[in-house]
Formats: sequence, structure tokens, C-alpha cells
Amino acid sequence: MNRKIIIITGASRGIGKALTLQFLKKGHIVIGISRTKPDIDDIHWIEADITSSSDRKKIKDEVLNNFKRIDVLINNAGIGMYNLWENTEIKDLRHIFEVNFFSLVELTQLIIPELKKTQGTIINTSSVAGRFHVACMGAYCATKYALNAFSDSLRVELKPFNIHVLNLLPGRINTGFSKYALGDKKPPSSPGAKNAEVFAKQVYKAYIHKKRELIFPVFYKIFMLFIKIFPNIYDYFNIKKWKL
Repeated sequence: MNRKIIIITGASRGIGKALTLQFLKKGHIVIGISRTKPDIDDIHWIEADITSSSDRKKIKDEVLNNFKRIDVLINNAGIGMYNLWENTEIKDLRHIFEVNFFSLVELTQLIIPELKKTQGTIINTSSVAGRFHVACMGAYCATKYALNAFSDSLRVELKPFNIHVLNLLPGRINTGFSKYALGDKKPPSSPGAKNAEVFAKQVYKAYIHKKRELIFPVFYKIFMLFIKIFPNIYDYFNIKKWKL
């Protein structure tokens, strides 16, 4: 098998950790990027904060110095927010966009020249919340709407260079996402969260088969159609769910 050199941001927990373990299991070399060291054997860890310009440059330099090339960039690091728009502080809004969008774009811009050499892959972890609105999660949704537009337009621009762009649209995954989120609003209970390891397996299949996007679980496709046809009913359930 042709071992790939893979960068994964946010590798220390949640989806990032599951993706790291999956790609390692398949025999690839994974460089995990995070502020805290992942509890994972065989990972090549770079301590970095992707919101730092100097750290983003350090990531590229260290990978090239040690491995000479980059085959796959997985932009996975991100943060959530639960708050009413009325109560959202602009500094928090700027921060969530910095983590979920601007830093991701800037890191991608740095890595694209290397991916042109290897005809590599970019995988962006977005969310189904980038396809439909969720009350009290507007700021988070906005970052993911932006990320979806970035992935779709980037895919077209990089197609002549044979660079594959895969956009991931997960729903609720059991990762402790709410624990690290910003904002004052407590999210309502949402049973039925899926396993991150199962999602990681689906991501790997989508990567191998060069899919454009992965919606997981698949029932969200039906849910999105329901929202499109019955937007007022969806809004009503949002109001009830969030006790607005």
C-alpha cells in the first residue's frame, strides 16, 4: 500500500481522534495537530494552535522537514457555540469564525502548493448545521455555511490540479462537543448521537472513493428535505425544543 502523509487538526479528541486512529489503522502516517498531546500510539504530534499564524507555518515546515511531502490535509479543529444572537458577544463571534473558518482557510492556503505536487486531498469537517439553521446555534451554523461554500468552490478551483476536496457533514456525534462550546445557552437533550469511530470508517470510505461530500447519518438527507418542504413546522419545533 502507498502510505500517505496525512495532517489532521484537532487530533486530540472527538472526531479528530477517531479519524487519526482510522487512518493509522489503514497504515498511513498521521501528523496530529492539537494544543494537548493525543493519547494515541504511533502518531507524530505537533503542538500548535491553528489560530496562530506562526504555528500554521510551523506545521507546514515541520511536516516537510520530516516527511518531505504532504498528501492529505484534514481540517477538523473546531468549536461550537450555544447562544441567542441577541446575547452573542462580537468577540466570541469573531473567535468562533477564527477557529472554524479563517484559520482553516489560511492553513489550507499554505498547504495547497504541496498538495499540487502530490495530487492530494483536502477533507473539511463541516456539519449538517451548515445546511439548515438551528435556533441558539446561529453563530456556529454561520461558520459551517461559510465552510461549505469554501469547500464547494475550492473543489472546482483545484480540480484541474487533480486535488480532491471532500466535505464532511456530520450530525450529532458522541464527542463531548457541548462541553467545550462557547455561549450561555444550555443545549437541550438530543439522544441518538452516533459513534465517532463509525463515522471515521465512513469518512475513510468516502476518501478512498473520492466522494464530494459525506452526510452522516444518512437520514439527515431526509431531514433536510423535510425542512425545505415544511420550514414553519421545523421552526415551531425549534422554538419548543429551545424553550424560546
